[in-house]
This record gives sequence, structure tokens and C-alpha cells, in this order.
Amino acid sequence: MSFRSKQSKTSFSWKIAAIALLLPLAGFAQDKNMISLTGGYSLPLGSFASKQFSDPEAGLAGDGIYGQLSYERRIGSWWGLRLTGSLNENQTNADPLIEEYSVFLPNPDTYTWESTVTKWRLGAVLLGPSTYLSLGRLTLEGHVQAGAVFVCSPGVALLGTSSTNKNPVDGRISAASTKAFGYGAGASARLRLVDHLHLQVTGDWIGARATLKDVPTYVKVGDFPPVVGGTDRERFAAVINFGAGLVFSF
Repeated sequence: MSFRSKQSKTSFSWKIAAIALLLPLAGFAQDKNMISLTGGYSLPLGSFASKQFSDPEAGLAGDGIYGQLSYERRIGSWWGLRLTGSLNENQTNADPLIEEYSVFLPNPDTYTWESTVTKWRLGAVLLGPSTYLSLGRLTLEGHVQAGAVFVCSPGVALLGTSSTNKNPVDGRISAASTKAFGYGAGASARLRLVDHLHLQVTGDWIGARATLKDVPTYVKVGDFPPVVGGTDRERFAAVINFGAGLVFSF
């Protein structure tokens, strides 16, 4: 057998091997649309997580949970567009409010407190570009986005009772809501389980500067007339979300 014949057979064998390796990826590469459903743990950031009531941007926010639904359209081999809807629920810490009220009481150490507190809620509808890096069955994805962020602050009700049976405290802050322009950014790693189905782990940051105006407040101590008013608070509400879920491609 001539050297040329051997070289031709070797070249043909390499082509067959390359086709065999690419065939499992062919169906995946043709999928242009992706829908993902993700949920997990949420953590407030910056002043939004501050427990210092003297901080005008303090959110008194704690950890929580989130859910996210995304649609992606893959335009090129490495980039596309991503539309995301998400909802966060984060705990609220009422202790700094109790400390604030206690300063004005004659015998703060004699008080016991009951609190009813709702949660912070952040909803977001964001749109932006995404990029992809395919490594066989694994795909790495990153994105930046902008859009509307809906912020609902918690309602707080505090009842303070003194062991002296004098000057009970009734304090309330009403829930309020607003909408603001916000941003988002994140990344994910996706493992293809079977055709058109992927397991995803992801991390996302969402933030917006939100202004809550004329939030009703009410404080009554003992037999004194109640103090009724409103407060304006502007703060940068920001969270980082870590979660896992499924991606369906078609």
C-alpha cells in the first residue's frame, strides 16, 4: 500500500472521528430559545442590609428567598438577549426600631416588646445581552441587564408594655411601594442532562435607587396624644441571589 493511500485513509478516519464527536452537540447548537426557572437564597447588600437606624439609607433587611423566570434568544454562536422576571422576599429586622423608641422612654429596661413585621419585596423585569461559552456538555453564561424594579417596603407594628403598667407604646410604620429604574448582572453554569434539558446554578445581582415618599407613621405613648406623620426615605435597594434550577431549550 502506497504512502499516499495510507495518508488518505488516516485523513478519512480523522474526519469520521470529528463527525462522531460533533453529532451529540449538533442538536444542542441548533436550539435558539431557552426558558429557565430558578430559585434559591437571597442576601441584601450595602446600606439595604444596615441595621443602624441612624443611617438614612438603612433598610433593616435580612436574608430571604427568590424566584426567577427567564427567556433567552440565542442570536449568534456566543451571544443573545435575555428577558428576566424575578421576585425577592427578604426578612425585616425590627430591633433597631425598638431601640429608637426606647431612647424616649423614662424606664426602657422595664419594657417588653411584641412586633409584627412584614417582608421586603423586590420585583424586577430586566432585559439585556447575554454571552455564552460552550464546553461540550457544559455552557457558561453571563449577562448584564436593565429595566424596572418594583420595591415594597415592610409594614411594622410594635407594642411595648412596661412592668410598671405605665406608658404603653404603640408604634406603626405602614407598608409602601414604588417603582425605579434598576440594573442587574449575573452568571450561570449549565450542564446538559439530556437533549433540551439542562441543570443550572446561578448568581445574580439586582439593584435600584428607590424613593418611598410620605410613608405614614404613628406613635402613641401612654395617655399622650399620638404623633402622626410621614417620612421620606431614599435608599439603594440591592440584593445578590444564589440559586439553582432547570433550563429548557428549543
